[in-house]
Amino acid sequence: MRTFKFLTLIAIASILALPQLVLAKANVTGGPLKGDALMAQPTAAPLEQKRPDAPWIYLWYAPDGGYMDSGGFNTSGPKDLIKEGTGGKLTQVELSTKAGLLKTKTVKIDWGKNQMKGAKGDWTVISLGSKPEEPSKDDKPGRNMSSRYGLNDTGNFDTYQILVLDAPDDMKSIMSPAQDDYAQIWINGEKWHNDTVWTGHPTQVNFDIEVSLKKGANVLVYRCGEGGGHDYANLHFDDTTMKAVKIFPKAAKDKAGFFAEVDPILGGATAVKLQDKLPTTWAGIKAKKL
Repeated sequence: MRTFKFLTLIAIASILALPQLVLAKANVTGGPLKGDALMAQPTAAPLEQKRPDAPWIYLWYAPDGGYMDSGGFNTSGPKDLIKEGTGGKLTQVELSTKAGLLKTKTVKIDWGKNQMKGAKGDWTVISLGSKPEEPSKDDKPGRNMSSRYGLNDTGNFDTYQILVLDAPDDMKSIMSPAQDDYAQIWINGEKWHNDTVWTGHPTQVNFDIEVSLKKGANVLVYRCGEGGGHDYANLHFDDTTMKAVKIFPKAAKDKAGFFAEVDPILGGATAVKLQDKLPTTWAGIKAKKL
Protein backbone atom coordinates (compact mmCIF):
# COMPACT_ATOMS: atom_id res chain seq x y z
CA MET A 1 0.00 0.00 0.00
CA ARG A 2 2.83 2.41 0.87
CA THR A 3 4.53 1.62 -2.44
CA PHE A 4 1.30 2.29 -4.34
CA LYS A 5 0.77 5.64 -2.57
CA PHE A 6 4.40 6.59 -3.20
CA LEU A 7 4.13 5.83 -6.91
CA THR A 8 0.84 7.72 -7.11
CA LEU A 9 2.44 10.78 -5.53
CA ILE A 10 5.34 10.59 -7.96
CA ALA A 11 2.93 10.41 -10.91
CA ILE A 12 0.96 13.44 -9.68
CA ALA A 13 4.13 15.41 -9.01
CA SER A 14 5.42 14.61 -12.50
CA ILE A 15 2.25 15.94 -14.11
CA LEU A 16 2.29 19.12 -12.05
CA ALA A 17 5.96 19.68 -12.85
CA LEU A 18 5.35 19.78 -16.59
CA PRO A 19 3.37 22.96 -17.28
CA GLN A 20 5.31 23.50 -20.49
CA LEU A 21 4.05 20.30 -22.06
CA VAL A 22 1.50 20.93 -24.75
CA LEU A 23 -1.64 19.21 -23.58
CA ALA A 24 -3.99 18.25 -26.40
CA LYS A 25 -6.89 20.30 -25.09
CA ALA A 26 -7.94 23.71 -26.37
CA ASN A 27 -9.57 26.53 -24.43
CA VAL A 28 -10.62 28.22 -27.69
CA THR A 29 -12.79 26.20 -30.07
CA GLY A 30 -15.46 26.80 -32.67
CA GLY A 31 -13.28 28.49 -35.29
CA PRO A 32 -12.67 29.81 -37.81
CA LEU A 33 -13.82 33.29 -36.81
CA LYS A 34 -16.79 34.81 -38.61
CA GLY A 35 -18.63 38.15 -38.66
CA ASP A 36 -18.16 40.32 -35.57
CA ALA A 37 -15.83 37.71 -34.04
CA LEU A 38 -13.18 38.47 -36.69
CA MET A 39 -11.96 41.46 -34.68
CA ALA A 40 -13.24 40.45 -31.23
CA GLN A 41 -11.24 39.34 -28.23
CA PRO A 42 -11.40 35.61 -27.28
CA THR A 43 -14.03 34.99 -24.61
CA ALA A 44 -12.10 32.18 -22.87
CA ALA A 45 -10.20 32.90 -19.66
CA PRO A 46 -6.46 33.34 -20.39
CA LEU A 47 -4.36 30.32 -19.40
CA GLU A 48 -1.28 32.38 -18.40
CA GLN A 49 0.98 29.34 -18.81
CA LYS A 50 4.72 29.83 -19.27
CA ARG A 51 6.18 27.15 -21.55
CA PRO A 52 9.94 27.71 -21.91
CA ASP A 53 10.51 24.18 -23.22
CA ALA A 54 7.62 24.05 -25.71
CA PRO A 55 8.52 23.28 -29.35
CA TRP A 56 8.63 26.90 -30.51
CA ILE A 57 9.04 27.52 -34.24
CA TYR A 58 11.98 29.73 -35.16
CA LEU A 59 12.23 29.82 -38.98
CA TRP A 60 9.58 31.74 -40.94
CA TYR A 61 9.00 33.15 -44.41
CA ALA A 62 8.30 36.90 -44.22
CA PRO A 63 8.58 40.33 -45.80
CA ASP A 64 12.15 41.66 -45.60
CA GLY A 65 10.97 44.50 -43.38
CA GLY A 66 8.13 45.62 -41.16
CA TYR A 67 5.45 48.28 -41.45
CA MET A 68 6.90 51.15 -39.41
CA ASP A 69 5.40 54.15 -37.58
CA SER A 70 2.06 52.37 -37.47
CA GLY A 71 0.43 54.76 -35.03
CA GLY A 72 0.06 51.88 -32.56
CA PHE A 73 -1.48 48.45 -33.03
CA ASN A 74 -5.00 49.70 -32.33
CA THR A 75 -4.67 52.01 -35.34
CA SER A 76 -2.93 49.59 -37.69
CA GLY A 77 -4.68 46.38 -36.59
CA PRO A 78 -7.90 46.80 -38.62
CA LYS A 79 -5.95 47.72 -41.78
CA ASP A 80 -4.97 45.15 -44.41
CA LEU A 81 -1.31 46.13 -44.72
CA ILE A 82 -0.59 43.50 -47.37
CA LYS A 83 -3.30 44.95 -49.61
CA GLU A 84 -1.97 48.43 -48.94
CA GLY A 85 1.64 47.48 -49.69
CA THR A 86 0.90 45.54 -52.88
CA GLY A 87 -1.57 47.97 -54.39
CA GLY A 88 -4.35 45.40 -54.12
CA LYS A 89 -2.44 42.63 -55.92
CA LEU A 90 -2.53 40.57 -52.71
CA THR A 91 -4.44 40.67 -49.42
CA GLN A 92 -3.48 39.28 -46.02
CA VAL A 93 -6.30 36.73 -46.24
CA GLU A 94 -5.21 35.61 -49.72
CA LEU A 95 -1.62 35.42 -48.48
CA SER A 96 -2.75 32.58 -46.21
CA THR A 97 -3.69 30.45 -49.24
CA LYS A 98 -1.51 28.42 -51.58
CA ALA A 99 -2.35 30.65 -54.55
CA GLY A 100 -1.65 33.81 -52.56
CA LEU A 101 1.66 32.53 -51.20
CA LEU A 102 2.80 31.64 -54.72
CA LYS A 103 2.10 35.25 -55.76
CA THR A 104 4.93 36.42 -53.48
CA LYS A 105 7.36 35.02 -56.04
CA THR A 106 6.69 38.15 -58.10
CA VAL A 107 4.55 40.52 -56.01
CA LYS A 108 6.57 42.86 -53.81
CA ILE A 109 5.59 45.20 -50.97
CA ASP A 110 5.94 48.99 -51.04
CA TRP A 111 4.77 50.63 -47.84
CA GLY A 112 6.14 54.00 -48.88
CA LYS A 113 6.97 56.19 -45.91
CA ASN A 114 6.14 53.25 -43.61
CA GLN A 115 8.72 50.96 -45.23
CA MET A 116 11.42 49.76 -42.86
CA LYS A 117 14.76 51.43 -43.58
CA GLY A 118 16.91 49.14 -45.73
CA ALA A 119 14.03 46.89 -46.82
CA LYS A 120 13.69 46.20 -50.55
CA GLY A 121 10.05 45.17 -50.37
CA ASP A 122 10.84 41.56 -51.18
CA TRP A 123 10.26 38.34 -49.25
CA THR A 124 12.83 36.26 -47.40
CA VAL A 125 13.36 33.74 -44.60
CA ILE A 126 13.79 35.20 -41.12
CA SER A 127 14.99 33.60 -37.91
CA LEU A 128 13.62 34.32 -34.45
CA GLY A 129 16.90 33.11 -32.99
CA SER A 130 17.26 30.07 -30.78
CA LYS A 131 14.93 30.90 -27.89
CA PRO A 132 11.70 32.87 -27.36
CA GLU A 133 13.55 35.49 -25.29
CA GLU A 134 15.89 36.32 -28.18
CA PRO A 135 17.28 39.85 -27.54
CA SER A 136 17.27 42.75 -29.97
CA LYS A 137 20.45 44.45 -31.18
CA ASP A 138 20.73 46.37 -27.89
CA ASP A 139 20.51 43.11 -25.89
CA LYS A 140 17.00 43.64 -24.60
CA PRO A 141 15.39 40.16 -24.31
CA GLY A 142 12.03 39.22 -25.77
CA ARG A 143 12.33 41.43 -28.85
CA ASN A 144 12.31 39.00 -31.78
CA MET A 145 10.14 41.26 -33.94
CA SER A 146 13.07 43.69 -33.80
CA SER A 147 15.92 41.16 -33.71
CA ARG A 148 14.76 39.35 -36.87
CA TYR A 149 15.73 42.51 -38.76
CA GLY A 150 18.85 43.29 -36.73
CA LEU A 151 17.23 46.27 -35.00
CA ASN A 152 17.33 47.76 -31.54
CA ASP A 153 14.17 47.58 -29.42
CA THR A 154 11.53 49.09 -31.71
CA GLY A 155 7.97 50.35 -31.16
CA ASN A 156 4.88 51.10 -33.25
CA PHE A 157 5.34 48.61 -36.09
CA ASP A 158 3.71 45.52 -37.58
CA THR A 159 5.26 42.29 -38.85
CA TYR A 160 4.03 39.29 -40.84
CA GLN A 161 5.47 35.78 -40.74
CA ILE A 162 4.40 32.71 -42.69
CA LEU A 163 4.60 28.92 -42.38
CA VAL A 164 3.63 26.05 -44.63
CA LEU A 165 2.50 22.95 -42.74
CA ASP A 166 2.39 19.71 -44.71
CA ALA A 167 -0.17 17.51 -42.92
CA PRO A 168 -0.39 13.73 -43.51
CA ASP A 169 -4.19 13.88 -43.35
CA ASP A 170 -7.08 16.15 -42.37
CA MET A 171 -6.55 16.79 -38.66
CA LYS A 172 -7.44 18.92 -35.67
CA SER A 173 -4.51 20.71 -34.07
CA ILE A 174 -3.85 22.98 -31.11
CA MET A 175 -2.15 26.27 -31.99
CA SER A 176 -0.49 28.22 -29.17
CA PRO A 177 0.75 31.79 -29.77
CA ALA A 178 2.66 34.07 -27.43
CA GLN A 179 2.74 37.67 -28.60
CA ASP A 180 3.36 41.30 -27.76
CA ASP A 181 1.11 43.00 -28.63
CA TYR A 182 -1.68 42.29 -31.16
CA ALA A 183 -1.85 38.84 -32.81
CA GLN A 184 -3.95 37.94 -35.85
CA ILE A 185 -3.59 34.48 -37.42
CA TRP A 186 -5.03 33.07 -40.63
CA ILE A 187 -4.83 29.52 -41.98
CA ASN A 188 -5.94 28.54 -45.48
CA GLY A 189 -7.83 31.77 -46.10
CA GLU A 190 -9.69 31.81 -42.78
CA LYS A 191 -9.00 33.74 -39.59
CA TRP A 192 -8.54 31.61 -36.48
CA HIS A 193 -7.22 34.02 -33.86
CA ASN A 194 -7.56 37.68 -32.87
CA ASP A 195 -5.98 38.87 -29.63
CA THR A 196 -5.15 42.49 -28.80
CA VAL A 197 -3.62 41.72 -25.39
CA TRP A 198 0.05 40.90 -24.98
CA THR A 199 0.69 37.58 -23.24
CA GLY A 200 3.04 38.98 -20.60
CA HIS A 201 6.11 36.88 -21.43
CA PRO A 202 7.70 35.47 -24.62
CA THR A 203 6.90 31.92 -23.51
CA GLN A 204 3.51 32.60 -21.93
CA VAL A 205 0.49 31.18 -23.71
CA ASN A 206 -2.97 32.53 -22.94
CA PHE A 207 -4.95 30.67 -25.57
CA ASP A 208 -4.68 27.15 -26.97
CA ILE A 209 -6.72 27.40 -30.15
CA GLU A 210 -8.20 24.39 -31.92
CA VAL A 211 -7.62 24.72 -35.67
CA SER A 212 -8.27 22.51 -38.68
CA LEU A 213 -5.48 21.41 -41.01
CA LYS A 214 -6.13 19.83 -44.39
CA LYS A 215 -4.20 16.95 -45.88
CA GLY A 216 -1.23 18.41 -47.73
CA ALA A 217 -0.08 22.02 -47.69
CA ASN A 218 -1.58 24.48 -45.19
CA VAL A 219 -0.52 28.14 -45.22
CA LEU A 220 -0.41 30.03 -41.92
CA VAL A 221 0.00 33.81 -41.69
CA TYR A 222 0.85 35.29 -38.29
CA ARG A 223 0.61 39.07 -38.00
CA CYS A 224 1.71 40.95 -34.91
CA GLY A 225 1.34 44.65 -34.13
CA GLU A 226 3.68 46.21 -31.58
CA GLY A 227 3.14 49.34 -29.48
CA GLY A 228 6.22 49.61 -27.27
CA GLY A 229 8.43 47.63 -24.90
CA HIS A 230 8.74 43.92 -25.56
CA ASP A 231 8.03 42.83 -29.15
CA TYR A 232 7.68 39.13 -29.90
CA ALA A 233 5.58 36.78 -32.01
CA ASN A 234 6.12 33.16 -31.00
CA LEU A 235 4.13 30.05 -31.84
CA HIS A 236 4.03 26.31 -31.27
CA PHE A 237 1.57 23.49 -31.90
CA ASP A 238 0.64 20.53 -29.72
CA ASP A 239 3.16 17.70 -29.54
CA THR A 240 1.11 15.39 -31.77
CA THR A 241 0.95 17.98 -34.53
CA MET A 242 4.62 18.91 -34.23
CA LYS A 243 5.53 15.26 -34.76
CA ALA A 244 3.01 14.58 -37.53
CA VAL A 245 3.42 17.57 -39.86
CA LYS A 246 6.35 18.87 -41.85
CA ILE A 247 6.93 22.56 -41.22
CA PHE A 248 8.50 24.94 -43.76
CA PRO A 249 10.80 26.79 -44.02
CA LYS A 250 12.94 23.92 -42.83
CA ALA A 251 16.50 24.88 -43.72
CA ALA A 252 15.97 27.60 -46.34
CA LYS A 253 17.81 30.90 -45.96
CA ASP A 254 16.05 33.00 -48.60
CA LYS A 255 12.99 33.16 -50.86
CA ALA A 256 14.49 30.90 -53.53
CA GLY A 257 15.40 28.29 -50.93
CA PHE A 258 11.94 28.48 -49.36
CA PHE A 259 10.14 27.84 -52.63
CA ALA A 260 12.54 25.04 -53.48
CA GLU A 261 11.25 23.40 -50.30
CA VAL A 262 7.52 24.09 -50.70
CA ASP A 263 6.87 24.12 -54.46
CA PRO A 264 6.45 20.32 -54.59
CA ILE A 265 3.53 20.51 -52.13
CA LEU A 266 2.13 23.87 -53.28
CA GLY A 267 2.01 22.92 -56.96
CA GLY A 268 4.33 25.80 -57.86
CA ALA A 269 6.72 26.23 -60.76
CA THR A 270 9.34 23.82 -59.43
CA ALA A 271 6.76 21.07 -59.06
CA VAL A 272 5.31 21.74 -62.53
CA LYS A 273 8.73 21.53 -64.11
CA LEU A 274 9.40 18.25 -62.35
CA GLN A 275 6.05 16.80 -63.43
CA ASP A 276 6.64 17.90 -67.02
CA LYS A 277 10.09 16.36 -67.00
CA LEU A 278 9.12 12.91 -65.75
CA PRO A 279 6.82 11.86 -68.65
CA THR A 280 9.36 13.20 -71.14
CA THR A 281 12.14 11.20 -69.52
CA TRP A 282 10.03 8.03 -69.41
CA ALA A 283 9.00 8.55 -73.03
CA GLY A 284 12.65 8.82 -73.97
CA ILE A 285 13.46 5.58 -72.16
CA LYS A 286 10.65 3.75 -73.95
CA ALA A 287 11.72 5.16 -77.29
CA LYS A 288 15.27 3.90 -76.79
CA LYS A 289 13.99 0.42 -75.91
CA LEU A 290 11.81 0.32 -79.03
